[in-house]
Amino acid sequence: MGSEDIVTALRRVPLFSRLGDEQLHWVASHGRQLHFPAGTRVAVQGDPADGLSIILEGRTEWTRKVGEQEAATGALEAGEIFGEVILFLNAPYPTTGHASTDVRLLRLEPAAFWELLRQAPVLGRGLMEVAAQRTQAQEVVSTQQPGPLSPGQMVAGLAPELSNPASSANRSATRLRDTLRLVSARAMALGQHGLSSAQRGALLALPREAADRARATPALEPLARTLREEEVGSWLELRGMADAWDVAPALVASGLDGAWLDSVARRVGEALLRDTLSWLVAAVSGDVLLAEVERGSARVSALVEAVKAYSFMDRAPSAEVDIHEGLEGTLAVLSHRLTGGNVAVVRQYAPSAPKLKGEPGALDEAWTQLVLNALEALGERGGTLRLRTWTEPERVVVEVADDGPGIPRDLMPRIFEPFFSTKPNAAGLGLDISRRIIERHGGDVRVLSEPGNTRVQVRLPA
Repeated sequence: MGSEDIVTALRRVPLFSRLGDEQLHWVASHGRQLHFPAGTRVAVQGDPADGLSIILEGRTEWTRKVGEQEAATGALEAGEIFGEVILFLNAPYPTTGHASTDVRLLRLEPAAFWELLRQAPVLGRGLMEVAAQRTQAQEVVSTQQPGPLSPGQMVAGLAPELSNPASSANRSATRLRDTLRLVSARAMALGQHGLSSAQRGALLALPREAADRARATPALEPLARTLREEEVGSWLELRGMADAWDVAPALVASGLDGAWLDSVARRVGEALLRDTLSWLVAAVSGDVLLAEVERGSARVSALVEAVKAYSFMDRAPSAEVDIHEGLEGTLAVLSHRLTGGNVAVVRQYAPSAPKLKGEPGALDEAWTQLVLNALEALGERGGTLRLRTWTEPERVVVEVADDGPGIPRDLMPRIFEPFFSTKPNAAGLGLDISRRIIERHGGDVRVLSEPGNTRVQVRLPA
């Protein structure tokens, strides 16, 4: 099959139908075509993971050998995949596959598979869901035979956890599309004023200034942020902005305040002010949404790295890490869990906390798991999530705390066990993943809990 034929076949695979043309061509060019005549084996139980295989043509049947018995586990045909479970778990093939008709595969070897997940994070959740369903099917067979297969709950648990950053990025991308159209429309409205070159220069400088302020302005405490939003909303309302109170939070999130807006008014003049503000608000909102898309996509990639680390695969390169930026990025990715108004976030950051050497993506994943644990503990009734940092001799401490019901004393010895959770629908992986990441960085995790005050403390070498 030629490259275009493979791309056409990939479009018929439900999992890959969500990819764009450029990504599909990447898959086609980095995959290896394999042909198996009817009756031959396509995979052998016990063989090591050799990649993600996409069935382009034909049908395969799968069996699992337990003792001297061979049990059928199912069939896969054109449009389906296999190999994802063993890649995620770094495990051998649990079953043997035969070609029941002539079969043509496209195989992405492990390195290409991990690179694809980095380039197309949207695939992550879908692959995890397929893997979880596949694992459950294998477990049914295993329970009917002696010598059960290791369950692979990690894959089942990671599927819902991927939904947080993936959903965040997807929502932001949808809103970003509309916002970019709005930016273009409002820029055209500004152009109809017959702008001078000086005016054009002043206008073009505004988004850059806003971006610089966003990078330089520290996160505000909730009360200070509310007061700033009231200030900016009132400023906009006085100048005739119909959606003043809707857009004020985005401007404040970008570090803008009334004094800077006053400077904008002086530079552009009253005649241009309203159209300038309309355009600027759209441009700033677009920057905020783009940052959310970038954070969500990066977090999916980080989770892929966490899976690899969990499976004792290669480590990510070390870099300088700002723990406060990591905590703020976590809050941004999980913002949809915080917008209902029933969770108050309190920040108590130590200004003197030094930057650390570590794996940024892995540490971000650790913060995400700890914050998710706290939010799950608060549940629907809500409460207070407190993020605190301080320094100790040669250590930096990060504390994630909640005022939920606490952890029962008799269950405390089990909280770091993989797959153990006091919540019925949770995977029970959050603390275990966090512990592994923190210990890999030379640190430790401690949990202190009583009703109304659960604190998870992470100590890392400074």
